[in-house]
Amino acid sequence: MPSFAIWVIACLLSVSATAAPTFTLILGQPTDRSVTVGLRSDTAVEAYLEYGLKTAVYNAQTGPITLPADPYATGFFASQILVNNLQPDARYFYRLRYRPAGSTTAFSADPESSFHTQRPPGSTFVFGVQGDSHPEREKTMFNSALYTQTLRAMAAEQPDFYITNGDDFSVDTLPTPYTQAAVTGRYTLQLPYFDNLARSAALFLGTGNHEETSLSNYNLPADSANSNRVPIWAQNARNLYYPSPGPYDANTGTFYSGNATVLPGIGVLRDYYAWQWGDALFVVIDPYWSSPAQVDTGLGGQNGGGTRTPDKWSITHGDPQYQWLKQTLEQSTAKWKFIFAHHVLGTGRGGVDIADQFEWGGKNANGTIGFPTNRPTWTLPIHQLMVVNKVTIFFQAHDHLFAREERDGVVYQSLPNPADNTYTAFNADAYPTGTVFPNSGYTKVTVGPSAVKVDYIRQWLPSDERPPAQVSGATQFSYTINAPTPAPAITSVNTAGGGATIAPNTWIEIKGSNLATTTRIWRTSDFINGQLPTTLDRVSVLVNGKPAYIYYVSPTQVNVLTPTDALPPSAQVQVSAATFSAPAAALAPALFTFSGTPYVAAVHANGALIGPTTLYPGTSTPAQLGETIQIYGNGFTVPPGALMALPSITIGNIPAVVTFAGLVAPGEYQFNVVIPPNAPAGDLLLTVHFGGLSTPSGTLVSIRN
Repeated sequence: MPSFAIWVIACLLSVSATAAPTFTLILGQPTDRSVTVGLRSDTAVEAYLEYGLKTAVYNAQTGPITLPADPYATGFFASQILVNNLQPDARYFYRLRYRPAGSTTAFSADPESSFHTQRPPGSTFVFGVQGDSHPEREKTMFNSALYTQTLRAMAAEQPDFYITNGDDFSVDTLPTPYTQAAVTGRYTLQLPYFDNLARSAALFLGTGNHEETSLSNYNLPADSANSNRVPIWAQNARNLYYPSPGPYDANTGTFYSGNATVLPGIGVLRDYYAWQWGDALFVVIDPYWSSPAQVDTGLGGQNGGGTRTPDKWSITHGDPQYQWLKQTLEQSTAKWKFIFAHHVLGTGRGGVDIADQFEWGGKNANGTIGFPTNRPTWTLPIHQLMVVNKVTIFFQAHDHLFAREERDGVVYQSLPNPADNTYTAFNADAYPTGTVFPNSGYTKVTVGPSAVKVDYIRQWLPSDERPPAQVSGATQFSYTINAPTPAPAITSVNTAGGGATIAPNTWIEIKGSNLATTTRIWRTSDFINGQLPTTLDRVSVLVNGKPAYIYYVSPTQVNVLTPTDALPPSAQVQVSAATFSAPAAALAPALFTFSGTPYVAAVHANGALIGPTTLYPGTSTPAQLGETIQIYGNGFTVPPGALMALPSITIGNIPAVVTFAGLVAPGEYQFNVVIPPNAPAGDLLLTVHFGGLSTPSGTLVSIRN
């Protein structure tokens, strides 16, 4: 028996000595060219990451590092590894390779995961978002198995990233005196949970009221409970374990904008930030690190600490954050704009019903206007700023339920708890006008160029499923926001050749915005029974109520040939719902010019282009004295056909001989003109005079001796 016991102990020691380390991997700071991996181990290891564009094919790797000791938790090792020089808009497959620190043995391999670099505009992608996981609230609104199940279900959706809206690292109820180990423990508590998802979806963190990372706590005087150290310890743990965006970060450069504030003991705060992905702008904001006044929860529990103020105007996102938010929204051309925060004002209950209050909506508690007095340097309250800048959805947490509301065109989306096995709709009375559902589950958002779709996917513990109503993976609620169709607008109408007056049977250029959704010229297939097309990719143009013939469409310009019908002095030009009044006449002579230049569209007898040799290098050459050239224009006669009389043409104010003038294509007239033998060399003005009118000045022809 003694020998058997010794053998068992020896086996156990052997197993213990060779047991694989436990790792957590958290992806963060994704860009178009890089991603950062937060790596933590319970064993001292040497490690690197290998990666590639195909599963199980790893043709690149990071340099190996020996994980340093975790500065905040004894017996652990932690660092961040940058994976860079990546391709944009690409899915990468990667895995961790490791061996004991100081060892020369072969590297072992962790399972494969993947991630996606920044998507370009026009892409479709998925992201997930959650609120208030509260892992410290076991048995009241948190179940470990349900949380793991929810995160794994979200991971199966292959989101590009996952956003938390705060109260995931609540430290407010820790016993005093507060210690760094206890505060850090709130952050390490989440690591194995997020490891289920954040190995393959970059994680973005918001800040909640229960996390106590706030300016008011930071400014507390030193006390025996270490109260003013709590936000420092918390923020340092967050920034180490969860790679977080910051402006001008060494890993990400200028990919992210955000809070550049550096606080002693912490460094860059990384509490508010923004980035673009596909057609969407993502903005995470935070009132807690900007407000000198206590915003909501105090140390020692809900509303504890004795420093909560009754004056909610003293609660603020701060002028620097407001001005950054304003600039970020105003300068963005993104089709979709999403803002994420723990809550309206960071305190209170509800969504749209309190969105008119204080710096968020501008009103005092009694309903009177207080914004100009209390925020004199702000142009608009935050809600109105979102409205003006067409924010699509404001995502918030705090109230522990799913609720969709809308105010002034902005959707207010409250987020469910992902791990509540009581399946309660907490604080539902604060959402009297919203679409409300209880916990638990995750919110999946699909972003595309033409629509955003939001799905609330329920999760139940297996023992709590009751088909068909209570089934994990079922969509509890879904809604779609379609991209608004911008109204077309016309800013100018001119003849091809620059004339301000249009005429029948004349090519005109219609310029504006949102005139078409495609860019192209007519094709052979657009001609039906030999007729010029009057519709091109659903774009049609009316000139004085008659269909025009469409040659070219783009969002900013449409080129058409006007009908032959006579026009009144002011003709209505209409593209879809946009109209424009253009001056009109029976004739509007104008010469075509080479695109973007003043040079007349002209060719030699052999068809070669006429112009300076620099105009189209290797193709264009000047005309010679005495040479007969061909020039082109429009707007010369109605009805279309041969001109009743030859026009007169001057080159450098010298009369030129015209040998031919006639219609050679729809709306296009050709003139054969002899370069005067006595004309000087150079770029000379060329003008056609016809019917008492002249072509617009400034058209040139290039001549050499």
